[in-house]
Amino acid sequence: MEQYLQSDDFQTDIGALVNDYCAQGLPVPPMEQLREEAAAEAAAVQMQQEEAAQPSASEYYKDINNVYSLLTVDPIEMEFGYSLIPMVDENSGGKLIGRIVIFRRQYAQDMGFVIPSIRFHDSSALGTNQYVVKIKGEEVARGEILVDYYLALEPSNPAGEIDGIETVEPAYGIPSRWILPENKEMAEIYGYTVIDPLSVMQTHLSEVVRSHAYELLGRSEVIQLVENLKRTAPEVVEEAIPNFLTYANLERILRNLLREGVPIRDLGTILETAVDALGSTKDLDMVTENIRGALSRTITRRFCEHGQLRVVTLDAEVEKRVIASLSKNEQGIYLAMGPDLMQQIVTQLAELMKKFNDLGQTPIVLTSQVIRVYFSRMLAQFYPNLYVLAFNEITSDVQIQSLGNITLARGERKAAAV
Repeated sequence: MEQYLQSDDFQTDIGALVNDYCAQGLPVPPMEQLREEAAAEAAAVQMQQEEAAQPSASEYYKDINNVYSLLTVDPIEMEFGYSLIPMVDENSGGKLIGRIVIFRRQYAQDMGFVIPSIRFHDSSALGTNQYVVKIKGEEVARGEILVDYYLALEPSNPAGEIDGIETVEPAYGIPSRWILPENKEMAEIYGYTVIDPLSVMQTHLSEVVRSHAYELLGRSEVIQLVENLKRTAPEVVEEAIPNFLTYANLERILRNLLREGVPIRDLGTILETAVDALGSTKDLDMVTENIRGALSRTITRRFCEHGQLRVVTLDAEVEKRVIASLSKNEQGIYLAMGPDLMQQIVTQLAELMKKFNDLGQTPIVLTSQVIRVYFSRMLAQFYPNLYVLAFNEITSDVQIQSLGNITLARGERKAAAV
């Protein structure tokens, strides 16, 4: 365009514009306006020429190599309706991408894994206020944002009622209301937690990424993490890979840890412990359990609050029944628990979960190391946000407070004792 402004064609086009105005009996506008009109017309002509030069979709996909571009699957993808574009588009002042950059850095520091790039794009298939989050091409979450409102999270005992559109906060499922900006101050006085629309969407996206982080850890990411460790501890890597561990097995171990919210930042300790454990077992679940014990300080920091850990414990008879339910086949050990015992545990946990919700704390069940992994997998079907920890994963300087104890029904307790 700069070349065009300096060319003879530009002067010719201005002359043509002047002639057009005179031919129509209109006053000739100032030179600055003529320059702008000539430049705009030239840009439009250039765009038409570029579009004409591009092949049609049918022509483009005649080349079979171009079809392969359709097979690319993004690790994380976010689609959004038209009204949400200003929140995402940096050219329009959108701040979502900047916040995601901060989240990626913080998550890497906390969990030891770098979240892949997120692809953002608008979609005409969605409502104007809707958005969808996809992991590897499949929808895992969706929400709706009212950009001209604030989201007020309802407290357990509000001091007053506030007018608004009833909804549910998308990240944590908290009953909420979309309120007008002029009601924000009154809502806060009544005890509501008021959040701006951008923070609602960013929090939901961040929590979805956290919960699916283990799915985003693939072979290439594992290799990157190992290569990064090589810079500071090449001997550890050389001993472990490939003599004891393949990248595939290391990927499975790291996924096991991330799935249950355990940071993998201390990769050196993870590799060293894995090598030691593999000397006595080839079961990667057991190797992971040994690693968790070695990461006790990390796990304690991750789940402990102010030197205190609030948990639910298992009665000794329940632990015995769970241990008795462990079975083994060629794939490894699994939990074959009877439906009656499972129902008792799940029902009691449902009541105890309310205590954690009232305290605003992460629900945790504390068990022995023997059953931890199997018990955790069973409960994940019913309570995906609950964590199961073992006693050996908690450092001795932490005060453990039990919010409840899961027990057997009276009749079953007597039968178990016989």
